[in-house]
Amino acid sequence: MATLSPKTLYIGDTTDANVYSVGSNVGDYTILRHINICNANTTTDKTITVHLIAPAGSAGDNNKYLSSFPVKANDSIQIDTGLVLSNGYSVYVSHTGNVTTTITGVEYLV
Repeated sequence: MATLSPKTLYIGDTTDANVYSVGSNVGDYTILRHINICNANTTTDKTITVHLIAPAGSAGDNNKYLSSFPVKANDSIQIDTGLVLSNGYSVYVSHTGNVTTTITGVEYLV
């Protein structure tokens, strides 16, 4: 039986990579609730780009959610979303280093 599971979908500082993928079964989906971006560097501003990629797709201008978004030194930003991603979609994160990204949401996996 499928259930809704609130959870931390990703936390880390990986860059230029898919950091989360929705389940691949027909009917699986994820609701992205919050994206938190923390620039731990105390002196240098950073930028972050987030892509929402369809199955078998790749990061490109046509699927950017955030594009070169600035995060000041020693600062954080929080983005509240209600984005629903269908089965096979992924979240791709790119940044200029020393940035921690946390993504929370709700998974529905059949």
